[in-house]
Amino acid sequence: MAEFIPEMEKDEEKLGVEIIKDDKEEPLTKKELGGWYMYSFACGVYDTAVIGLFLPVVLENLARQAGYKLDRVTPCDTTVTDDKCVVKFGAGYADTSSYSLYIVALSVLFQCFLFIGSSSLADHGANRKKFLMFYSYTGAIAVAFFALILKVGNQSEWYWIAGILTVISNCCFGAAYVFYLAYIPIYSRIHPKVLSLRKTNPSKEDLLKAQEDISTNLSAHSTSIGFVAGLLVIFVGLGIVLGLGSSDTGLQYAVSFGGGWWVVWLTVPLFLLKTHPRPPLPSTENVFLYPFKRTFKTILSAKKLWQTAKFLVAWFFLSDGINTIAPLAALFAKTNLEVDDKELIIVAIIVPLTAAIGIYCFRLIEKFFKLSIKTMILINSFLIFIVPVYVLLGFVLPFGLREKWEVWLFAVYFGLSLGSVQSYCQTLFSTLIPTGHENEFFSLYLITAKGSSWLGPLVTGAIADATHDTRNGFWFLAFSLLFPFLIFFTIDAEKGVNDAKDFARNETEENV
Repeated sequence: MAEFIPEMEKDEEKLGVEIIKDDKEEPLTKKELGGWYMYSFACGVYDTAVIGLFLPVVLENLARQAGYKLDRVTPCDTTVTDDKCVVKFGAGYADTSSYSLYIVALSVLFQCFLFIGSSSLADHGANRKKFLMFYSYTGAIAVAFFALILKVGNQSEWYWIAGILTVISNCCFGAAYVFYLAYIPIYSRIHPKVLSLRKTNPSKEDLLKAQEDISTNLSAHSTSIGFVAGLLVIFVGLGIVLGLGSSDTGLQYAVSFGGGWWVVWLTVPLFLLKTHPRPPLPSTENVFLYPFKRTFKTILSAKKLWQTAKFLVAWFFLSDGINTIAPLAALFAKTNLEVDDKELIIVAIIVPLTAAIGIYCFRLIEKFFKLSIKTMILINSFLIFIVPVYVLLGFVLPFGLREKWEVWLFAVYFGLSLGSVQSYCQTLFSTLIPTGHENEFFSLYLITAKGSSWLGPLVTGAIADATHDTRNGFWFLAFSLLFPFLIFFTIDAEKGVNDAKDFARNETEENV
């Protein structure tokens, strides 16, 4: 399955690690690393600005324009923000404030099939970069033509046309991000600092610590770069909305600008990223069945990678809570606190700004107190758990997102821990992945992240439909964030690293 350098076998056995030949022969260069960071600068705008802010508001606005009051006969009054309305959704009706949540849930369902269908294939040959660019350009183009395509149909049709484009773009973004994250463990093995350290015959602990530091820095820098790019696009989006004087049209063009940004900046990683080829797919394997076979085999081997499996369960619920908080809070602020679209954009500027700051603030805390990656995840996940608890206090107390000024406090607090917890989770998981299975396992990572994202929007959307009060949806989020915090306590990171190495070694022996 992997070809090893003969003269290194004795050292690798001693260190308890493995080096794949192509990784050893192609050390990481500054130019390639710059291209990798530039990819985050290109696609980060989608996660932070487009799907994170613009699209939920656009979908809600379009749904209201095509919606009806609760009697399902009288057209919805779009001038009254707290007027409860429903819109046709499939064979039934959905609350207009829940429509975007259902669309995101639907897109996540399709994402899972893309993840499984292509991730394992990218661990063979030179497919990783090919898949990365194919899905990236497809998603970016769908977003770039957003405003133009919406003008094709009738106004009553725009909401579902926008829904289809959202599903396409979100599926492609998620699939591409699998292959982007798969570079982290590879870069941590071929980074010049790590390769230099290897020449000094280091201890196993020192080598692993060096790779962990590289992975943490890669995660932190790429995450913060994505937030900064999203922040810039949000600023431009705000200028478009103010310049056109129409929130609806302005937001649609802001979405298209985000897609255009994504397309343009993709040019840099297209030319600078290397393929880092893997062994070719065995000729006896079916290209369509192989990914599902590999995923099934990996799931069955969970008992051999128990620490990795526990992490994925915890990440499932943590990411679900994180991914649902922002759109749910935006809809709550819009419908319950009468926060208009322009104010929502300003609030959304605060989140990525504080997230980028928070990444480095918590990194300084980690270094100063010499805390482990696991400890940093526990701290950040608990701080995020406080977010839905605070909103729920609004049921019985005079505060708890009951006043408009609290929205600004909410955004700052949430943002400070958001980027940090994402960065540290990526770092910890990259150390729990068997060598040579980066795409396959990061596929599972994003399946649990994005795959869980259908749960939060679906459940909170159903709660909002049933109660016509978005605040009730935060009950579910409180559970989604408490459960992973408890699971993270039980993870033994060191054992997980050793289990991953044993898994990769056994797989290699089976395929020799």
